[in-house]
Amino acid sequence: MKCARRAGDGFSLVFVPLELRGKRRGEIPRSHRKEDRAMKDSRRLSLRAATLVLLCFVGHSEVSSSLVVQMTFEEVATQAKVIVLGRVSKIPELAVYDSTTHHVYRRNVVHVEEYLKGKGSAPDIEVVTFGGEVMKEDGTSSNEAVTYGGEPQLPQVGTEVLLFLIPFGGTEAYMIYSASHGIIRVQEGEKGEERFVGLLIRNQDLLSPASVARLQEMRPAPDEPRPAVVERVPLSALKETVDKALNLKRKPPQSGQGPKSP
Repeated sequence: MKCARRAGDGFSLVFVPLELRGKRRGEIPRSHRKEDRAMKDSRRLSLRAATLVLLCFVGHSEVSSSLVVQMTFEEVATQAKVIVLGRVSKIPELAVYDSTTHHVYRRNVVHVEEYLKGKGSAPDIEVVTFGGEVMKEDGTSSNEAVTYGGEPQLPQVGTEVLLFLIPFGGTEAYMIYSASHGIIRVQEGEKGEERFVGLLIRNQDLLSPASVARLQEMRPAPDEPRPAVVERVPLSALKETVDKALNLKRKPPQSGQGPKSP
């Protein structure tokens, strides 16, 4: 450690690392240059990572023009136009770039096993998902693969899924309604148990007694909204659960709970 005097400032302590002592002023050791370069690279990587995280939430469609909002099963079930249980049968390797809307999307195919809400006659439906890899034409060079971030993509072909859908642009195709709760994979049950889906549910009328007990243990503050829990719903009870959610939405207010007459 060296002590230096500055005019008008009194004494100022200057810490000099051992490896800098005896070096000419302004000369930086190679080890410090490497560390400085590593720090710059680390900052660049952190910035890229933050950008990628943001792109995961901001899509190229009008639906995903804002941050993703976590929705519950009841909300998605009542607001989606069609709910299907099906299996992914086709996912194009490359996406399509629409020069008119500037959207990048894939036209996937899902084989419908059951309509839980809405109706359809075709055994297969087209489900549009935004984002993907496209081939960009270059007048002087070969085609270049470009990846566009977007909304969540369907899982691999053969995966059984529960989908909450709305019509896509007035066509017979559909698009995913909710980025947070629009695609739910069907899970295999444990030893002899039935396959199931995990649904984020807040309304106690849709929960099992065990989930209701868990919800009561959370004990939210009086001014806080009721928390939601993930309910394991077996496929055999899925249709009934969807119908219950839709009936809750349609249920008229009970006597004494409606608006008072003036």
